[in-house]
Parts: sequence; C-alpha cells; structure tokens
Amino acid sequence: MITEDYCSFEVAKLLKEKGFDVYTYAYYEDEDNPNISLYGSKAINWNKTEFISKPTLQTAMKWLREAHNLNIGILFGHLRDFKTHWNFYIEGIELGRESMFFHTYEEACEAAIKYCLENLI
Repeated sequence: MITEDYCSFEVAKLLKEKGFDVYTYAYYEDEDNPNISLYGSKAINWNKTEFISKPTLQTAMKWLREAHNLNIGILFGHLRDFKTHWNFYIEGIELGRESMFFHTYEEACEAAIKYCLENLI
C-alpha cells in the first residue's frame, strides 16, 4: 500500500514561519506533542489558526516552486561500495554539499525543503 509522506513537525513549523498558506487536511495540534497529528474533515489553512499545517512533502515542494521559484530535484545514485543513496539539488543554486547522502527519497525531500526554508527564504 502506498501512503502519503508528510513534512515533519520541525519542517511544518518552519513552513508556517515562512508564510506557507496552502490548505491541507492534516495538521499538528500541539507543539508539546509533535508526534501527534490530526486530520480535519475538510482542507483549510491550519496555519491561520493556533495549529500548524502538515503538508505532504510534494505539496511543500510545489509551494517552494510556485511561491519562491525554488525548484527541488532529487537524484539517485550509487556509492563506491555499491550502496544506493539519494541527494538533492536546487535548480540554479550552488550548494557545494556533495557529501550529503540520504537513505531514502523522502529523507532527501525533507532535507531539501528544510535547506530552502533555513537558507534561501
């Protein structure tokens, strides 16, 4: 079964601070319990409330692309010892971080979103 992959609490909180204004069903209710998230019966902009919107990774990447012209790409590769890895790039931005490797596509997406929020917006 394929499931949606959502932004972590840390990234969702950064998104809210940077003006993420997209309607979502999922949200984080309590900053003291970031592992607990809820789902509304309809999509709203939870960031306009006391809660924190919990977007999918792809929704966050689309918002970065459309609102801030930051286009994230994810690359798959092999290390010398034949282990697979994932990495990210941001179109038109020199990162200089060739040693950053991630075990999964989703980890690379999360890291790319976080990088954009902390360093480019």
